[in-house]
Amino acid sequence: MAIALVVAAAGFAGWYGVAWVRAENDDSLAYSQTRDEVNRVGQVAIVTMNTLDYKTVDQGLADWETATTGALHDEVVKGKKDSRDAIVAAESVTKATVLSSAVSELDDRAGQASILVALKVNVTVKGQEPADKFMRLAGKLQRTEDGWKLYEIGQVPYLQPGQ
Repeated sequence: MAIALVVAAAGFAGWYGVAWVRAENDDSLAYSQTRDEVNRVGQVAIVTMNTLDYKTVDQGLADWETATTGALHDEVVKGKKDSRDAIVAAESVTKATVLSSAVSELDDRAGQASILVALKVNVTVKGQEPADKFMRLAGKLQRTEDGWKLYEIGQVPYLQPGQ
């Protein structure tokens, strides 16, 4: 009986060791970690691009710059003064919350990814009652020296089933 337990324990330890070595050398683990990182960074970037308070507008616009790259970054920088003026004049406050998200594409080698995010954005404008706005956004991310950054963002149209 003792010998059978020792043999069974040795067999289990051997199988576990082989499985551990295989998992350690499995590229799918690294890929899934990258996918999770893209999802996390994409959510944060899209929330950042949909959250702004007129009282701290300069910091908010600086956060927009930090979250973006490429043509989107250039657009943010170019429109900074006009955006600031409009937000301060309207005394607007927006606060986004992620409802759900998913990475729809990931090319780890090319450093490109796409993400879909469902958001609830609470919007407050001077003289109006706060309102929740629900939207679905698609974002494209690129890996840069500073990590993943958003280079494209746009609304995803919603059609009712049967339309």
